Amino acid sequence: MDEFEKRLKRDAEKIEARCSAELRERIDASLRATKRIEPVPESRTSAIKLWWASSLTGLAAAVIVIILIDWNRPAPEPVAPVANRTVPDAIDARPGFSPPRLLKTAEFTSPLEEELAKLQADIEKARATVRKDIEFTF
Repeated sequence: MDEFEKRLKRDAEKIEARCSAELRERIDASLRATKRIEPVPESRTSAIKLWWASSLTGLAAAVIVIILIDWNRPAPEPVAPVANRTVPDAIDARPGFSPPRLLKTAEFTSPLEEELAKLQADIEKARATVRKDIEFTF
């Protein structure tokens, strides 16, 4: 950058320009005027206040919308308690309705201790495989 700057200065010194005294005075007056005019510093506090104001306004608007939506919602219908009946009996009592049977009893092919031993053996095999893979990568 220094070399470029030096070349620019040399080239500028070679330029011969003549200007009238009137033009020189106008240029000087312009330069003096720009030195007196200082840019207005940007206020950081006003930007922060504006941000807070817009955030609070948005929050208030959201709360008002939620309140208006809940206000216009009809009240839920009260549920009549079923006296001395369990829930499945009450469901079966409806005419023309038969509830699907979703539950199926679990059947184990071997005792739980054997299943637990098999699961532990599988976990140990997985651990050994992971250890080999980790040792291979390092």
